Amino acid sequence: MRIITRKKPAFTDLYQTGVLTRIAAVKTDSGGWRLFGVWRDQDIAVFVEAARGGIREWSGLNYLAEFVFSCGISLWEVHNKTDRKSPA
Repeated sequence: MRIITRKKPAFTDLYQTGVLTRIAAVKTDSGGWRLFGVWRDQDIAVFVEAARGGIREWSGLNYLAEFVFSCGISLWEVHNKTDRKSPA
């Protein structure tokens, strides 16, 4: 899957025009959260770009939820990978 980044206005526009089909937040190894959308009929993940380049990261889901709301996104997924511990 190819990964690209877009600033908030472009990301919002892609969502509102139906180009992005699934919006999801993923937790990073450092504990932050990243938001991306999957491009319709393409193998492309579009992440939100940070102000100085790279992928934008939020420290908490509450901050990310405020951002998602400001973009007009009403349905999004949260993915948090956890390590399963085997029974002793």
